[in-house]
Parts: sequence; C-alpha cells; structure tokens
Amino acid sequence: MDINQIIEDLQNELYKSKNFLWSKKSLVDMDKCSALVDELKRAIPPAVQEATYVLSQRDKILANAEETARRTLAEAEKRAEQIVSDSALVQKAEDEARQMKMQMQATCQNMLQVTKDNVDKMLKAVEDYLMENINIIRNNREEIANANLLKRKHDDSAENK
Repeated sequence: MDINQIIEDLQNELYKSKNFLWSKKSLVDMDKCSALVDELKRAIPPAVQEATYVLSQRDKILANAEETARRTLAEAEKRAEQIVSDSALVQKAEDEARQMKMQMQATCQNMLQVTKDNVDKMLKAVEDYLMENINIIRNNREEIANANLLKRKHDDSAENK
C-alpha cells in the first residue's frame, strides 16, 4: 500500500467519528489507526531512509575525504623531498610537487563539493516529501476545524429555535 492510500485510510477512519467528537463515545478503531501508522512507517520511501543514512554518515564521509587529501599531500611532499640530486631535478620535482598539490587540492575540493551537493539534493528531496505531507496534514486539520465550526453553528441555530 502506498503512503497516500495509508493516509487516506487513516483519514477515513478518523472521519468516521467526526460527528461524535464532542460526545464521550468514539467510533475510531484505535487498533486500525495504529496498524495504519505502522504501515505508514514501513512505506517511507527508500530516498528518505538513504538521506537519513547519508546525514548520519556525513561527518565520516567528509573526514575520510579530508584524510585522503592529507595523505595525498603528504605523499606528494615526501616524493618532492626525495628528489634532491641536482638543481634541474630539484626544480622539476618542486614544480611537479606543486602541480600535484594543486591537483590534489582541486580534486579534494571537488570531492567535498560533490558530496555536499549530493547531501543537499537528498535533503531537498526529503524536505519536499515532508512539506507535501505537512500540507496534506494541514489541509486535513483545516477540514476538520471547518466541519467542527459548521456543526457548532448548526447546533447553535438549533438551540435558538
């Protein structure tokens, strides 16, 4: 069952008792509502679960990328120090080391940016999903409030007659 169907079933179950909201009796089947909520939890899209995982692993991913960058830079510096035979080789090695360092910094910056962009895309997808469902819930609450208002007006007019 998809999420929207589960929400609709839950809404229908709640609407069954809307005429009895002010009475002491409730016609809501709490077991059914609880089962629908459990089903709703199971129906959460994998994208939401993946985004949650990426968020929990974000610091680890960024730390790994930074550690890789540090190791790469350390290797480049070590290599540059080892090449010390004559000035031409030293100059060439220094140039290569600088170039490698700049390339690695650019690569690391790119990796960090790609990771941040991917995390942002996933968070945006989760945000859009949650906002859609919040809007559904908000609309449902407004419908219930309007129904209650109409019932009160109807009850008040019946009492005044």
